[in-house]
Amino acid sequence: MEASSFVDYYKIMGVRPDIASEDLNRRFHRLAKRFHPDNPQTGNRDRFDLLVEAHNLLKDTAKRAQYDMLYKQVVGTTQGFAADGNGHDTVGQDVDIQTKLLSVFYSRRRHNIRDPGVPEIELERIFGCKIENLEFHLWYLKAKRWVERLENGMLSITVEGIDHVNSEHHRKTTTMLLMDRSQEFDDLD
Repeated sequence: MEASSFVDYYKIMGVRPDIASEDLNRRFHRLAKRFHPDNPQTGNRDRFDLLVEAHNLLKDTAKRAQYDMLYKQVVGTTQGFAADGNGHDTVGQDVDIQTKLLSVFYSRRRHNIRDPGVPEIELERIFGCKIENLEFHLWYLKAKRWVERLENGMLSITVEGIDHVNSEHHRKTTTMLLMDRSQEFDDLD
């Protein structure tokens, strides 16, 4: 996607760019019900198709990472985030980038166990920036031993990195289940 054909998928979904995946999915399902063409009161085929397009892109972590780079160029640096003095949520952005990097490495290892390495040029393509812009994040992931440099020079996720991704997924799932259960109790009141 180029800047000239840019579509603000966050605006279409009515969410902030820092929305968590679980919240994005919940938002999509609510809006999809409302705008589904079969809904006689509020159905809207064009709006529904845009929602599906937005959700399909934003739910894929690698595509979302690439989209976020373009988003920042077109819309401007993250508006409305908790600020560091310059209007930027650097910690939140860093955690998001590191999570997306781990997702790319996890996906590569999962789909190609014999050749799990990701070349730096591919990271540049996915994230839409020079590798120098990712150095801090790669340093951190390597220092945590979640990512390693292979003999062929490519980067790959480690067992510790996979354990971290799995534990984060489990933590988020548990939190989501607890939130859903608390909603059930709120509905009883």
